[in-house]
Amino acid sequence: MIALRPHQTDAIEKLRKSIATGHKRPILFAPCSFGKTICAAHMADLANQKGNKALFIVHRRLLADQTKEKFDAYGLHSSIIMSGYDTDFSAPVMITTHQTYSRRLLLCSPEVNKFFHDARLVIVDEAQLGISPSYKKIYKYYEDRVVIGLSGSPARADQRGLGEFFDDLVESAGIQELTEKGYLAPARYFAPTDIDLSEVPMLCGDYNRKKLQEKMNTPSLNGDVLSNWLRIAEGRQTVIFTTGVSHSKALQIQFERAGIPTAHLDAHSKDEEREDVLRRFRNGDIRVVTNCQLFTEGYDADFVSCLVLARGTKSYPLFVQMVGRGQRTYPGKKDFYIIDHGSNIERFGFISDPVRWSLDGKEIAWEKVVRKKAEKKKVTCKTCAEVFEIQPNCPTCHAPFEIGFGKKVETTEAELQEVVRGKKPEPTKEEKRSFASMLEYERRRLGKGVKWLLANYYSNYKEWPKNTNDLQPIEPSEKVMNFLTHQRIRFSKSKHKRKVEAA
Repeated sequence: MIALRPHQTDAIEKLRKSIATGHKRPILFAPCSFGKTICAAHMADLANQKGNKALFIVHRRLLADQTKEKFDAYGLHSSIIMSGYDTDFSAPVMITTHQTYSRRLLLCSPEVNKFFHDARLVIVDEAQLGISPSYKKIYKYYEDRVVIGLSGSPARADQRGLGEFFDDLVESAGIQELTEKGYLAPARYFAPTDIDLSEVPMLCGDYNRKKLQEKMNTPSLNGDVLSNWLRIAEGRQTVIFTTGVSHSKALQIQFERAGIPTAHLDAHSKDEEREDVLRRFRNGDIRVVTNCQLFTEGYDADFVSCLVLARGTKSYPLFVQMVGRGQRTYPGKKDFYIIDHGSNIERFGFISDPVRWSLDGKEIAWEKVVRKKAEKKKVTCKTCAEVFEIQPNCPTCHAPFEIGFGKKVETTEAELQEVVRGKKPEPTKEEKRSFASMLEYERRRLGKGVKWLLANYYSNYKEWPKNTNDLQPIEPSEKVMNFLTHQRIRFSKSKHKRKVEAA
């Protein structure tokens, strides 16, 4: 049996108190990667110990399999009600999708329906989706039972609260606390200077997806996604969130052309294809997965260490769900990158910033918490492009703060600015020397002159190398090759731009 962590024990105790005070439909709000499924396993186990059955409802087949694996690891006797599965109807805990279960409940009355699970406890995963008609068809069979929702972003698609069904909002430890205690991976932020989405119309609380795709699915912006990933992500296992299917496929082609093993998935991908892609992704055979509306809820991607937001959103809950895919810890994973091409960080701030949630179904379900002590303004260093909370000197290059320091850097290309909380180490002399030696290797292989080496060295460090006469060539690392690929893309684009301007 898996031992509960302190924050999970706290969450379960708060849920029990909520039920004890008369609430029958509480919803647990906890960050992505909190361990909500393990909390559910513990609650189902408590119900079983009292002789009661439990039902766990998910919204995708993939999540049913993930849940079964975790319940098995916990030691629960569970089974899946879904097509293609040999269901063990004697199991005290059943896992099902709301689509399958709502259809099978309509086959006949519960008294003779072999699929009806007479559960005293119903747990709804990703409960922000749990007020749709198919879920309501299920709830009517459990009107006198306890229904517990689990969510990392308790709001409807239009950002309103979930009070239409749930009657209590239970909160536990937040992202900042869990990160500081080592339960979540810390985020590093990289953001484009600006993108104008003011002309994209709104639909149901977010940008109109069709119009947003027309705005963001362009060769220029897609090229920026690739070139910045090559410059920043250092070959990290990456999930890219896009505006639509055609946008996702276009980015897949961009990355494949650059020699990066990439796959595309969307809601129409067959189960066999998804399973194959995700298996190869976890094994490292695929480096990047582009997707549309597929990985925004529930998908466990603990090995993923880079998320690219190749889309903008007005929905804070959607932002939370996308970013949450990288928060899980994994052996050797020190942090995860958020590369934002949609001005989302500018719009919403850091994922760890405190937010107050509400069940009110008439208002926006979330609002940023205003701290008693004024939050420091985030500024961008003109010297090294790092973004940090205002202080006398840049934490990275130590450049002094001055008037205008925090203004946005005007750039033609979408060069990404890093948003950081803490200090990162400066490159050592040995690292610089090694980089120069790798450039020397490539210079000789490509038949380039010394000026090529000097230009690339300066582009990386904003200083000239001390001495290049006695460099011993070293075969370049993947990081250096990504840097050089990025440089080639930039040069090609600037050359094309000059040609257009001269025409």
